[in-house]
Amino acid sequence: MLLIFSRKNGPRLRYTFDLLIRDILGINYKLTTSEEEFVNSSDPKFSYGDQPLGDELFVSAAKLLFEKGIADQELTVFRFENTIAFYGTHPKYTIPFDLFAASFFMVSRYEEYLPHIRDRHDRFSAHESIAYQKGFLKQPVVEIWAVYFKRILLEKFPDLEYQERKYKMISTIDIDNAYAYKEKGLMRIAGGYLRDFSHFNFSQLTERTKVLFGLMKDPYDTYDFQLEIQQKYNLEVIYFFLLAEYGENDKNVPARSKKLQSLIKNLSDYARIGIHPSYASNTNPEFIRSEISK
Repeated sequence: MLLIFSRKNGPRLRYTFDLLIRDILGINYKLTTSEEEFVNSSDPKFSYGDQPLGDELFVSAAKLLFEKGIADQELTVFRFENTIAFYGTHPKYTIPFDLFAASFFMVSRYEEYLPHIRDRHDRFSAHESIAYQKGFLKQPVVEIWAVYFKRILLEKFPDLEYQERKYKMISTIDIDNAYAYKEKGLMRIAGGYLRDFSHFNFSQLTERTKVLFGLMKDPYDTYDFQLEIQQKYNLEVIYFFLLAEYGENDKNVPARSKKLQSLIKNLSDYARIGIHPSYASNTNPEFIRSEISK
């Protein structure tokens, strides 16, 4: 058991300790606000706050985990070992930055709640993130910080018990468009032919015709191959099917299609099935609700 002292307690603090210490590092911990309990304990321990109580392992705390609401954060990013860090404290401390505040900032996507320029799809762009701007977008910094902290803990408390994490791969497959040409309805089929003609795309026009007349397999119909790979390598798979009204960015086979329903039922014998929300559901959830209810 790892004992942690903090003069204040709160949901952000507990969430972050749960994530880093319990979930990532596999260490059972207890959080206390009692100085007496902390000082008298012989368990592995560290304190988190403005200043240490004595000569214990200490992490100097930024204000973030004790604040309420959203406020601008002044972040100075600096190189730290083989990665980066921010919420720097003082080099005299064993841990010279508040890795808990930094982790909360990253995993909560705190910066997405601050004013920013949104892209044409009304999304937070990666280019707006501190990770992109400071060059660590492709680094799992929270995991790196957690492993670093574990090393510090084990150096000071070599008998500290922890649970090794076990990993497994789950393959998730989004079905945004179950078939390239089939099951699209007369209007969409006619529109497809018109588009092929207007763009002089005769190879696609020929392919479309062969598929619709049963002379060729639909190029998107790769489900038998997917099942073959799944069974060959004993994979756990989840299929997420787009179920939505037709729109500019939602072009799947209609949810009412019997062939689509049969495909979903067949795949459910070998894999788990989920719903892939539509583009339109972000602003109009009735689009997806109406299809599910049919």
